[in-house]
Amino acid sequence: MFRRICVRPPYFALSRLHQREGDVLAEVRAELAQGAESGPIQAAELSRHGAILGLCAAALAQPDEQRRYYLAQRASYRGFMNASPYGAGVTLQATLLDLSRREATARIQATAGGQPVAELEVQYTILTDNAFARLFRSRERPDFVAQTVGQMPLLPEGQLSHVGDTWTRHIDEVPAAACAGHFERYPAMPVAILMGQLSQLAGLSLGEGQPFWVSQASVEAHDFCWAGEAVTFTARAAASQGPLSHFDCQAAASERTVGQMQLVLQRLVEFS
Repeated sequence: MFRRICVRPPYFALSRLHQREGDVLAEVRAELAQGAESGPIQAAELSRHGAILGLCAAALAQPDEQRRYYLAQRASYRGFMNASPYGAGVTLQATLLDLSRREATARIQATAGGQPVAELEVQYTILTDNAFARLFRSRERPDFVAQTVGQMPLLPEGQLSHVGDTWTRHIDEVPAAACAGHFERYPAMPVAILMGQLSQLAGLSLGEGQPFWVSQASVEAHDFCWAGEAVTFTARAAASQGPLSHFDCQAAASERTVGQMQLVLQRLVEFS
């Protein structure tokens, strides 16, 4: 698999990877510390693993073993309330929906305890090894290789602020370690890490200690945030209806927008 794809450990953290009737399956567990988000794994971390499994499905369908870069451009996420404890095993199943020379689309379903956790659909732009190198030659760092750490290092906390319904976190410099395994020689912060920061910001607006889960999200990536750049995350409360809260989110690196997300959080209510 690693001959065909562009990511490496620790960003790649799938286990028991195998094929079944044309689909690709894997097992994952939460690596991040538990926060206010309910369920067996945070939505952003699940999206990270799901997007990787989806690109694995596309890579295995290619007619050769050349390495290609599968860059997630758009994604939609639908979450379900799952009572499995945080850290429980999650099974992912990726179905390849479309594949051409330049694009791929995959649907990824996640279950835990025999019940659904989420469904994710990801659209990728495909670049050959040579095309990627030409496009991002100025970002190459030959000394940067996949880190020999057990899991993805955390981003610095940065500076947190909020005015009215808008929460902001600014990080002066993205460390290369936070890009470990994504990609070799080209350290770029993964889209899922960006979106995880935005989800956390949105969760803060619900109130400290308020449990929630991600009901829906739609993501569009415009560019990479590269190691060494400053990055600012913004989450603005847009509307609220019952237990549902809607947010407009964006991430900006060096004052250019690199990603946007429409997010719906659902406050957790006790079951009788």
